[in-house]
Amino acid sequence: MGSVSPSPKRSITREDIDALRSLFASAGTQATLLTPTDGDSRAYEASIHRWSRAAEKPAGLVVVPTTAEEVAVALRYASSQNLDLAVKGGGHSTAGVSSTDGGLLIDLNAKMRGVEVVDRDHSRLFKVQGGATWGDVDQAGVRYGLATVGGTVADTGVGGLVLGGGYGWLSGQYGLSIDCLVEATVVLASGEIVKASGTENADLFWALRGAGQNFGVVTEFVLKAFDQGDVWAGLLIFPPVPEVTEKIVDATNELYAATPTADGKTTTKVAGRGAGGIAIARPPPAGGQVMIMVTIIYFGTEDEARAMYKPLYDLEPVVDTTAMVPYPVVNTILAPPIGLRASMKGAAFSMPIRTGFVMEVLENYTKFTEGNDDTHVSLILWEIYDPAQVVAKGDEEESSFANRGWHLNGLICPLWTRTENDGVCRQWARDLNEMFKKELQMQGKETGRGVDGGVGLRGKKGAVLLYGNYDQYDERSRDIFGENYARLQALKAQYDPTSVFDKLFAIAPQA
Repeated sequence: MGSVSPSPKRSITREDIDALRSLFASAGTQATLLTPTDGDSRAYEASIHRWSRAAEKPAGLVVVPTTAEEVAVALRYASSQNLDLAVKGGGHSTAGVSSTDGGLLIDLNAKMRGVEVVDRDHSRLFKVQGGATWGDVDQAGVRYGLATVGGTVADTGVGGLVLGGGYGWLSGQYGLSIDCLVEATVVLASGEIVKASGTENADLFWALRGAGQNFGVVTEFVLKAFDQGDVWAGLLIFPPVPEVTEKIVDATNELYAATPTADGKTTTKVAGRGAGGIAIARPPPAGGQVMIMVTIIYFGTEDEARAMYKPLYDLEPVVDTTAMVPYPVVNTILAPPIGLRASMKGAAFSMPIRTGFVMEVLENYTKFTEGNDDTHVSLILWEIYDPAQVVAKGDEEESSFANRGWHLNGLICPLWTRTENDGVCRQWARDLNEMFKKELQMQGKETGRGVDGGVGLRGKKGAVLLYGNYDQYDERSRDIFGENYARLQALKAQYDPTSVFDKLFAIAPQA
Protein backbone atom coordinates (compact mmCIF):
# COMPACT_ATOMS: atom_id res chain seq x y z
CA MET A 1 0.00 0.00 0.00
CA GLY A 2 1.45 3.35 -1.05
CA SER A 3 1.48 6.60 0.87
CA VAL A 4 1.67 10.29 0.07
CA SER A 5 4.82 12.16 1.06
CA PRO A 6 3.91 15.63 2.34
CA SER A 7 5.66 18.66 0.88
CA PRO A 8 7.97 20.63 3.19
CA LYS A 9 6.18 23.11 5.43
CA ARG A 10 7.13 26.77 5.46
CA SER A 11 7.43 29.50 8.05
CA ILE A 12 5.25 32.57 8.56
CA THR A 13 6.00 35.69 6.53
CA ARG A 14 4.87 39.28 7.02
CA GLU A 15 2.43 38.74 4.18
CA ASP A 16 0.89 35.79 6.06
CA ILE A 17 0.48 37.89 9.19
CA ASP A 18 -1.24 40.67 7.25
CA ALA A 19 -3.49 38.18 5.47
CA LEU A 20 -4.54 36.49 8.70
CA ARG A 21 -5.21 39.82 10.42
CA SER A 22 -7.47 40.73 7.52
CA LEU A 23 -9.29 37.36 7.64
CA PHE A 24 -9.97 37.60 11.36
CA ALA A 25 -11.02 41.25 11.11
CA SER A 26 -13.48 40.56 8.31
CA ALA A 27 -14.95 37.66 10.29
CA GLY A 28 -15.52 39.96 13.28
CA THR A 29 -13.90 37.52 15.72
CA GLN A 30 -12.39 37.96 19.17
CA ALA A 31 -9.19 36.04 18.31
CA THR A 32 -5.88 37.62 19.26
CA LEU A 33 -2.81 37.53 16.99
CA LEU A 34 0.64 37.72 18.57
CA THR A 35 4.06 38.01 16.95
CA PRO A 36 7.61 38.06 18.36
CA THR A 37 7.97 41.76 17.59
CA ASP A 38 4.49 43.31 17.48
CA GLY A 39 2.08 44.06 20.29
CA ASP A 40 1.92 42.26 23.61
CA SER A 41 5.32 40.61 24.20
CA ARG A 42 4.21 39.12 27.54
CA ALA A 43 1.25 37.38 25.93
CA TYR A 44 3.48 36.05 23.14
CA GLU A 45 6.00 34.70 25.65
CA ALA A 46 3.20 33.08 27.65
CA SER A 47 1.92 31.35 24.52
CA ILE A 48 5.27 29.84 23.56
CA HIS A 49 6.08 28.92 27.17
CA ARG A 50 6.07 25.17 27.82
CA TRP A 51 6.23 22.95 30.89
CA SER A 52 9.70 21.97 29.65
CA ARG A 53 11.89 24.86 28.57
CA ALA A 54 13.63 22.46 26.19
CA ALA A 55 10.35 22.16 24.23
CA GLU A 56 9.96 25.90 23.57
CA LYS A 57 10.27 27.26 20.03
CA PRO A 58 9.67 30.79 18.68
CA ALA A 59 6.46 30.72 16.63
CA GLY A 60 6.27 33.12 13.71
CA LEU A 61 2.67 33.92 14.66
CA VAL A 62 0.42 32.90 17.54
CA VAL A 63 -3.35 32.79 17.12
CA VAL A 64 -5.23 32.83 20.43
CA PRO A 65 -8.80 31.73 19.59
CA THR A 66 -11.92 31.85 21.72
CA THR A 67 -14.17 29.63 19.56
CA ALA A 68 -14.01 26.67 17.20
CA GLU A 69 -14.91 29.02 14.35
CA GLU A 70 -11.77 31.07 15.00
CA VAL A 71 -9.68 27.91 15.01
CA ALA A 72 -11.24 27.09 11.63
CA VAL A 73 -10.10 30.41 10.14
CA ALA A 74 -6.51 29.68 11.16
CA LEU A 75 -6.61 26.10 9.92
CA ARG A 76 -8.05 26.95 6.52
CA TYR A 77 -5.27 29.45 5.96
CA ALA A 78 -2.50 27.18 7.29
CA SER A 79 -3.70 24.35 5.10
CA SER A 80 -3.98 26.43 1.93
CA GLN A 81 -0.56 28.04 2.45
CA ASN A 82 1.32 24.90 3.60
CA LEU A 83 2.38 26.54 6.87
CA ASP A 84 4.13 24.66 9.63
CA LEU A 85 1.44 24.30 12.30
CA ALA A 86 1.45 23.47 16.00
CA VAL A 87 -1.39 23.38 18.53
CA LYS A 88 -0.95 24.12 22.23
CA GLY A 89 -3.39 22.42 24.56
CA GLY A 90 -1.77 22.20 27.99
CA GLY A 91 1.78 22.78 26.73
CA HIS A 92 3.02 19.75 28.68
CA SER A 93 4.66 17.85 25.82
CA THR A 94 8.39 17.52 26.39
CA ALA A 95 8.94 16.35 22.79
CA GLY A 96 8.27 19.84 21.39
CA VAL A 97 5.24 18.70 19.37
CA SER A 98 3.08 21.60 20.58
CA SER A 99 5.65 24.13 19.34
CA THR A 100 6.77 25.45 15.96
CA ASP A 101 9.96 27.21 14.97
CA GLY A 102 8.75 30.09 12.83
CA GLY A 103 5.37 28.59 11.92
CA LEU A 104 1.78 29.16 13.05
CA LEU A 105 0.86 28.29 16.64
CA ILE A 106 -2.78 27.93 17.72
CA ASP A 107 -2.84 28.48 21.49
CA LEU A 108 -5.98 26.94 22.97
CA ASN A 109 -4.64 27.14 26.51
CA ALA A 110 -4.87 30.93 26.81
CA LYS A 111 -8.63 31.40 26.39
CA MET A 112 -10.26 28.00 25.75
CA ARG A 113 -9.91 26.07 29.00
CA GLY A 114 -13.45 26.10 30.38
CA VAL A 115 -14.95 23.04 32.11
CA GLU A 116 -18.67 22.48 32.65
CA VAL A 117 -20.52 19.66 34.44
CA VAL A 118 -23.72 18.73 32.62
CA ASP A 119 -26.51 16.14 32.77
CA ARG A 120 -27.33 14.21 29.61
CA ASP A 121 -29.57 11.14 29.40
CA HIS A 122 -29.44 10.75 33.19
CA SER A 123 -25.61 10.74 33.14
CA ARG A 124 -23.16 13.29 34.53
CA LEU A 125 -20.62 14.51 32.00
CA PHE A 126 -17.72 16.93 31.75
CA LYS A 127 -17.71 19.33 28.78
CA VAL A 128 -14.07 20.38 28.51
CA GLN A 129 -12.57 22.94 26.14
CA GLY A 130 -9.46 21.93 24.21
CA GLY A 131 -7.03 24.14 26.13
CA ALA A 132 -7.95 22.92 29.61
CA THR A 133 -5.59 21.07 31.92
CA TRP A 134 -6.51 18.16 34.15
CA GLY A 135 -6.20 20.52 37.09
CA ASP A 136 -9.07 22.52 35.60
CA VAL A 137 -11.17 19.35 35.30
CA ASP A 138 -10.27 18.17 38.80
CA GLN A 139 -11.27 21.48 40.37
CA ALA A 140 -14.55 21.63 38.47
CA GLY A 141 -15.39 18.04 39.38
CA VAL A 142 -14.56 18.16 43.08
CA ARG A 143 -17.32 20.72 43.65
CA TYR A 144 -19.83 18.05 42.60
CA GLY A 145 -17.99 15.03 44.01
CA LEU A 146 -17.03 13.92 40.48
CA ALA A 147 -13.89 12.91 38.60
CA THR A 148 -12.83 11.13 35.43
CA VAL A 149 -9.72 9.35 34.17
CA GLY A 150 -7.15 12.10 33.71
CA GLY A 151 -3.44 12.68 33.88
CA THR A 152 -1.35 11.72 36.89
CA VAL A 153 -0.04 15.31 36.95
CA ALA A 154 -2.58 18.15 37.15
CA ASP A 155 -0.85 20.53 34.73
CA THR A 156 -1.01 18.02 31.88
CA GLY A 157 -3.30 19.14 29.06
CA VAL A 158 -6.58 17.31 28.54
CA GLY A 159 -6.27 17.27 24.74
CA GLY A 160 -2.86 15.68 24.36
CA LEU A 161 -3.52 13.05 27.00
CA VAL A 162 -6.95 11.95 25.73
CA LEU A 163 -5.96 11.88 22.06
CA GLY A 164 -2.98 9.65 22.86
CA GLY A 165 -4.94 7.16 24.98
CA GLY A 166 -4.70 8.51 28.50
CA TYR A 167 -3.63 6.61 31.59
CA GLY A 168 -4.45 7.98 35.03
CA TRP A 169 -4.80 6.97 38.66
CA LEU A 170 -8.44 6.02 38.01
CA SER A 171 -7.54 3.66 35.14
CA GLY A 172 -7.75 0.69 37.48
CA GLN A 173 -11.48 1.36 37.85
CA TYR A 174 -12.55 2.93 34.54
CA GLY A 175 -9.91 2.17 31.90
CA LEU A 176 -8.24 4.82 29.75
CA SER A 177 -9.28 8.42 29.16
CA ILE A 178 -10.43 7.40 25.68
CA ASP A 179 -12.79 4.90 27.32
CA CYS A 180 -14.45 7.88 29.01
CA LEU A 181 -14.72 9.97 25.83
CA VAL A 182 -18.33 10.32 24.68
CA GLU A 183 -18.03 12.99 22.00
CA ALA A 184 -15.53 15.43 20.51
CA THR A 185 -15.92 18.66 18.55
CA VAL A 186 -13.21 18.64 15.90
CA VAL A 187 -11.95 21.31 13.52
CA LEU A 188 -10.56 19.53 10.47
CA ALA A 189 -7.68 20.71 8.29
CA SER A 190 -10.25 22.01 5.80
CA GLY A 191 -11.77 24.25 8.48
CA GLU A 192 -14.92 22.15 8.70
CA ILE A 193 -16.27 21.76 12.24
CA VAL A 194 -17.69 18.31 12.96
CA LYS A 195 -18.89 16.20 15.88
CA ALA A 196 -17.40 12.75 16.40
CA SER A 197 -18.93 10.05 18.59
CA GLY A 198 -19.95 6.43 18.48
CA THR A 199 -22.94 7.35 16.32
CA GLU A 200 -21.67 10.38 14.36
CA ASN A 201 -18.52 10.25 12.22
CA ALA A 202 -17.72 6.97 13.97
CA ASP A 203 -14.60 6.32 11.88
CA LEU A 204 -13.13 9.66 12.94
CA PHE A 205 -14.08 8.88 16.55
CA TRP A 206 -12.18 5.58 16.27
CA ALA A 207 -9.10 7.42 14.98
CA LEU A 208 -9.24 10.19 17.59
CA ARG A 209 -9.04 7.67 20.42
CA GLY A 210 -5.32 6.93 20.23
CA ALA A 211 -4.08 8.78 17.15
CA GLY A 212 -6.10 11.97 17.48
CA GLN A 213 -3.22 14.40 17.06
CA ASN A 214 -3.17 13.41 13.38
CA PHE A 215 -6.75 14.34 12.52
CA GLY A 216 -7.74 17.77 13.71
CA VAL A 217 -7.98 20.27 16.54
CA VAL A 218 -10.41 19.13 19.22
CA THR A 219 -12.00 22.23 20.73
CA GLU A 220 -14.33 20.36 23.09
CA PHE A 221 -14.26 16.96 24.77
CA VAL A 222 -17.31 15.37 26.41
CA LEU A 223 -16.17 12.90 29.06
CA LYS A 224 -17.98 10.54 31.44
CA ALA A 225 -17.95 11.72 35.06
CA PHE A 226 -17.86 9.35 38.02
CA ASP A 227 -18.67 9.80 41.69
CA GLN A 228 -15.46 10.46 43.59
CA GLY A 229 -14.86 11.41 47.21
CA ASP A 230 -11.66 11.85 49.20
CA VAL A 231 -8.74 9.50 48.59
CA TRP A 232 -6.03 8.01 50.82
CA ALA A 233 -2.85 9.16 49.13
CA GLY A 234 0.71 10.29 49.63
CA LEU A 235 4.35 9.22 49.65
CA LEU A 236 6.38 6.86 51.78
CA ILE A 237 10.11 7.61 51.57
CA PHE A 238 12.76 5.03 52.42
CA PRO A 239 16.57 4.84 52.45
CA PRO A 240 17.79 2.97 49.34
CA VAL A 241 19.46 0.10 51.17
CA PRO A 242 19.18 -3.40 49.65
CA GLU A 243 17.25 -5.05 52.48
CA VAL A 244 14.58 -2.32 52.50
CA THR A 245 14.40 -2.16 48.71
CA GLU A 246 13.85 -5.92 48.54
CA LYS A 247 10.92 -5.73 50.95
CA ILE A 248 9.40 -2.77 49.05
CA VAL A 249 9.58 -4.70 45.79
CA ASP A 250 8.18 -7.87 47.36
CA ALA A 251 5.23 -5.99 48.87
CA THR A 252 4.55 -4.20 45.57
CA ASN A 253 4.62 -7.44 43.62
CA GLU A 254 2.15 -9.02 46.05
CA LEU A 255 -0.25 -6.07 45.71
CA TYR A 256 -0.21 -5.73 41.94
CA ALA A 257 0.66 -9.16 40.53
CA ALA A 258 -1.93 -10.56 38.10
CA THR A 259 -4.01 -13.35 39.64
CA PRO A 260 -6.50 -15.59 37.77
CA THR A 261 -10.03 -15.69 39.19
CA ALA A 262 -12.50 -18.58 39.34
CA ASP A 263 -14.53 -17.14 36.44
CA GLY A 264 -11.52 -17.08 34.11
CA LYS A 265 -10.72 -13.40 34.49
CA THR A 266 -7.59 -11.78 35.90
CA THR A 267 -7.29 -9.34 38.77
CA THR A 268 -4.88 -8.07 41.40
CA LYS A 269 -4.98 -7.88 45.19
CA VAL A 270 -5.84 -4.15 45.04
CA ALA A 271 -8.74 -4.99 42.66
CA GLY A 272 -8.59 -1.67 40.83
CA ARG A 273 -8.81 0.42 44.01
CA GLY A 274 -5.07 0.91 44.49
CA ALA A 275 -2.43 2.62 42.36
CA GLY A 276 0.92 4.29 42.74
CA GLY A 277 4.39 2.99 42.12
CA ILE A 278 8.06 2.97 43.02
CA ALA A 279 10.30 5.95 42.30
CA ILE A 280 13.97 6.77 42.58
CA ALA A 281 14.62 10.44 43.25
CA ARG A 282 16.29 13.04 45.44
CA PRO A 283 13.18 14.40 47.21
CA PRO A 284 13.41 17.74 49.06
CA PRO A 285 12.23 16.22 52.38
CA ALA A 286 15.36 14.04 52.32
CA GLY A 287 17.71 16.97 51.79
CA GLY A 288 18.55 15.94 48.25
CA GLN A 289 19.75 12.45 49.13
CA VAL A 290 18.90 9.58 46.81
CA MET A 291 15.86 7.77 48.20
CA ILE A 292 13.24 5.17 47.27
CA MET A 293 9.75 6.66 47.16
CA VAL A 294 6.56 4.62 47.19
CA THR A 295 3.40 6.32 45.98
CA ILE A 296 0.19 5.10 47.60
CA ILE A 297 -3.19 6.03 46.13
CA TYR A 298 -6.12 4.06 47.51
CA PHE A 299 -9.77 4.64 46.69
CA GLY A 300 -11.17 3.64 50.05
CA THR A 301 -10.98 4.47 53.74
CA GLU A 302 -7.87 5.05 55.81
CA ASP A 303 -8.36 1.78 57.68
CA GLU A 304 -8.74 -0.16 54.42
CA ALA A 305 -5.65 1.49 52.96
CA ARG A 306 -3.48 0.88 56.02
CA ALA A 307 -4.53 -2.76 56.03
CA MET A 308 -3.88 -3.18 52.30
CA TYR A 309 -0.46 -1.51 52.41
CA LYS A 310 0.55 -2.79 55.88
CA PRO A 311 3.78 -4.47 54.67
CA LEU A 312 5.00 -1.09 53.43
CA TYR A 313 3.99 0.83 56.56
CA ASP A 314 5.72 -1.84 58.66
CA LEU A 315 9.03 -0.88 57.03
CA GLU A 316 8.87 2.41 58.96
CA PRO A 317 9.42 5.03 56.24
CA VAL A 318 11.55 8.04 57.16
CA VAL A 319 8.86 10.28 55.65
CA ASP A 320 5.14 9.49 55.46
CA THR A 321 2.82 12.03 53.79
CA THR A 322 -0.20 9.74 53.33
CA ALA A 323 -3.55 11.17 54.41
CA MET A 324 -7.17 11.44 53.31
CA VAL A 325 -7.12 14.18 50.68
CA PRO A 326 -9.52 15.66 48.10
CA TYR A 327 -9.16 13.96 44.72
CA PRO A 328 -7.40 16.93 43.03
CA VAL A 329 -4.48 16.56 45.45
CA VAL A 330 -3.79 13.08 44.10
CA ASN A 331 -2.67 14.54 40.78
CA THR A 332 -0.11 16.81 42.44
CA ILE A 333 1.79 14.21 44.47
CA LEU A 334 4.39 13.47 41.79
CA ALA A 335 4.34 16.81 39.97
CA PRO A 336 7.89 17.85 39.03
CA PRO A 337 8.77 21.56 39.25
CA ILE A 338 7.70 23.75 36.33
CA GLY A 339 10.18 25.79 34.32
CA LEU A 340 13.07 23.33 33.97
CA ARG A 341 14.29 21.53 30.87
CA ALA A 342 12.76 18.07 30.85
CA SER A 343 12.17 14.87 28.97
CA MET A 344 9.55 12.26 29.85
CA LYS A 345 10.99 9.13 28.26
CA GLY A 346 8.64 6.20 28.24
CA ALA A 347 9.62 2.63 29.09
CA ALA A 348 7.72 -0.61 29.60
CA PHE A 349 7.87 -3.28 32.28
CA SER A 350 5.76 -6.15 33.56
CA MET A 351 5.12 -7.63 36.96
CA PRO A 352 6.77 -9.01 38.96
CA ILE A 353 9.50 -6.41 39.36
CA ARG A 354 12.93 -7.85 40.13
CA THR A 355 14.74 -6.36 43.13
CA GLY A 356 18.09 -6.70 41.38
CA PHE A 357 16.82 -4.61 38.50
CA VAL A 358 15.66 -1.82 40.82
CA MET A 359 19.10 -1.83 42.45
CA GLU A 360 20.79 -1.64 39.03
CA VAL A 361 18.62 1.33 38.05
CA LEU A 362 19.29 2.93 41.44
CA GLU A 363 23.04 2.61 40.92
CA ASN A 364 22.74 4.12 37.43
CA TYR A 365 20.62 7.03 38.71
CA THR A 366 22.99 7.75 41.59
CA LYS A 367 26.05 7.73 39.34
CA PHE A 368 24.43 9.99 36.74
CA THR A 369 23.04 12.59 39.16
CA GLU A 370 26.20 12.65 41.28
CA GLY A 371 28.26 13.25 38.18
CA ASN A 372 26.17 16.23 37.05
CA ASP A 373 24.74 18.59 39.66
CA ASP A 374 22.37 20.04 37.03
CA THR A 375 20.33 16.81 37.11
CA HIS A 376 19.56 16.35 40.82
CA VAL A 377 15.78 16.74 40.50
CA SER A 378 15.50 13.96 37.90
CA LEU A 379 13.44 10.90 38.75
CA ILE A 380 12.66 7.38 37.57
CA LEU A 381 9.22 5.91 38.14
CA TRP A 382 7.58 2.51 37.84
CA GLU A 383 3.90 3.49 37.41
CA ILE A 384 1.72 0.74 38.83
CA TYR A 385 -2.02 0.09 38.84
CA ASP A 386 -4.41 -2.76 38.11
CA PRO A 387 -4.64 -3.02 34.27
CA ALA A 388 -7.68 -5.34 34.26
CA GLN A 389 -10.15 -2.63 33.25
CA VAL A 390 -7.84 -1.23 30.55
CA VAL A 391 -7.60 -4.70 29.00
CA ALA A 392 -11.33 -5.40 29.37
CA LYS A 393 -12.37 -2.07 27.83
CA GLY A 394 -10.24 -2.89 24.80
CA ASP A 395 -12.20 -6.09 24.29
CA GLU A 396 -15.50 -4.20 24.57
CA GLU A 397 -14.79 -1.22 22.33
CA GLU A 398 -12.48 -0.70 19.36
CA SER A 399 -10.19 2.32 19.08
CA SER A 400 -6.94 3.18 17.30
CA PHE A 401 -5.00 2.85 20.58
CA ALA A 402 -2.89 -0.29 20.09
CA ASN A 403 -1.06 -0.68 23.40
CA ARG A 404 -3.47 -2.22 25.90
CA GLY A 405 -2.16 -5.10 27.94
CA TRP A 406 -0.88 -6.29 31.30
CA HIS A 407 2.38 -4.39 30.81
CA LEU A 408 2.88 -1.14 32.72
CA ASN A 409 4.55 2.19 32.04
CA GLY A 410 7.93 3.28 33.27
CA LEU A 411 8.90 6.94 33.23
CA ILE A 412 12.48 8.14 32.92
CA CYS A 413 12.38 11.87 33.62
CA PRO A 414 15.65 13.78 33.42
CA LEU A 415 15.24 17.37 34.61
CA TRP A 416 17.94 19.97 34.10
CA THR A 417 18.51 23.70 33.53
CA ARG A 418 21.46 24.20 31.16
CA THR A 419 21.12 23.82 27.38
CA GLU A 420 24.53 22.16 27.12
CA ASN A 421 23.07 19.18 29.01
CA ASP A 422 20.24 18.56 26.50
CA GLY A 423 22.04 15.79 24.64
CA VAL A 424 23.56 14.22 27.75
CA CYS A 425 20.21 13.98 29.54
CA ARG A 426 18.34 12.56 26.58
CA GLN A 427 21.06 9.97 26.01
CA TRP A 428 20.87 8.94 29.65
CA ALA A 429 17.13 8.39 29.20
CA ARG A 430 17.80 6.28 26.10
CA ASP A 431 20.36 4.19 27.96
CA LEU A 432 17.99 3.58 30.86
CA ASN A 433 15.23 2.60 28.45
CA GLU A 434 17.57 -0.03 27.03
CA MET A 435 17.96 -1.39 30.57
CA PHE A 436 14.17 -1.73 30.81
CA LYS A 437 14.07 -3.56 27.46
CA LYS A 438 16.80 -5.97 28.49
CA GLU A 439 14.93 -6.66 31.72
CA LEU A 440 11.87 -7.66 29.68
CA GLN A 441 14.09 -10.03 27.69
CA MET A 442 15.40 -11.57 30.91
CA GLN A 443 11.80 -12.18 31.96
CA GLY A 444 11.31 -14.15 28.77
CA LYS A 445 9.11 -11.53 27.12
CA GLU A 446 9.05 -11.15 23.35
CA THR A 447 11.14 -8.19 22.25
CA GLY A 448 12.17 -7.30 18.78
CA ARG A 449 12.13 -4.88 15.88
CA GLY A 450 8.56 -3.71 16.35
CA VAL A 451 6.60 -3.08 13.17
CA ASP A 452 8.96 -0.69 11.45
CA GLY A 453 12.25 0.01 13.12
CA GLY A 454 11.43 0.41 16.79
CA VAL A 455 12.71 -1.96 19.40
CA GLY A 456 10.51 -3.14 22.23
CA LEU A 457 7.96 -5.53 23.62
CA ARG A 458 5.16 -6.23 21.15
CA GLY A 459 1.50 -6.75 21.90
CA LYS A 460 -1.31 -8.56 20.13
CA LYS A 461 -1.90 -5.63 17.78
CA GLY A 462 1.75 -5.64 16.65
CA ALA A 463 2.63 -2.36 18.34
CA VAL A 464 5.55 -1.87 20.66
CA LEU A 465 4.19 -1.60 24.17
CA LEU A 466 5.30 1.96 24.72
CA TYR A 467 2.95 4.76 25.71
CA GLY A 468 2.78 7.34 22.91
CA ASN A 469 2.11 10.23 25.29
CA TYR A 470 5.61 9.84 26.73
CA ASP A 471 8.70 10.70 24.68
CA GLN A 472 9.68 7.88 22.34
CA TYR A 473 12.80 9.16 20.58
CA ASP A 474 13.44 6.19 18.32
CA GLU A 475 10.07 4.54 17.71
CA ARG A 476 8.10 5.31 14.57
CA SER A 477 4.39 5.74 13.94
CA ARG A 478 4.01 2.17 12.70
CA ASP A 479 5.52 0.94 15.96
CA ILE A 480 3.04 2.87 18.10
CA PHE A 481 -0.10 2.09 16.06
CA GLY A 482 0.76 -1.48 14.99
CA GLU A 483 -1.84 -3.22 12.86
CA ASN A 484 -4.10 -0.15 13.10
CA TYR A 485 -1.68 1.85 10.97
CA ALA A 486 -3.13 0.87 7.57
CA ARG A 487 -6.66 1.89 8.57
CA LEU A 488 -5.28 5.12 10.00
CA GLN A 489 -3.55 5.83 6.68
CA ALA A 490 -6.86 5.54 4.84
CA LEU A 491 -8.58 7.86 7.32
CA LYS A 492 -5.67 10.29 7.14
CA ALA A 493 -6.17 10.51 3.37
CA GLN A 494 -9.83 11.31 4.00
CA TYR A 495 -9.51 13.86 6.80
CA ASP A 496 -6.03 15.37 6.38
CA PRO A 497 -4.65 14.45 2.93
CA THR A 498 -1.91 17.12 2.96
CA SER A 499 -0.69 16.26 6.48
CA VAL A 500 -1.42 19.58 8.12
CA PHE A 501 -1.22 17.71 11.45
CA ASP A 502 2.18 16.01 11.44
CA LYS A 503 3.89 16.73 14.74
CA LEU A 504 3.47 13.55 16.83
CA PHE A 505 3.79 10.07 15.30
CA ALA A 506 2.75 11.41 11.93
CA ILE A 507 0.67 9.09 9.77
CA ALA A 508 1.37 9.12 6.02
CA PRO A 509 -1.88 9.43 4.04
CA GLN A 510 -2.71 6.44 1.89
CA ALA A 511 -2.05 7.14 -1.78
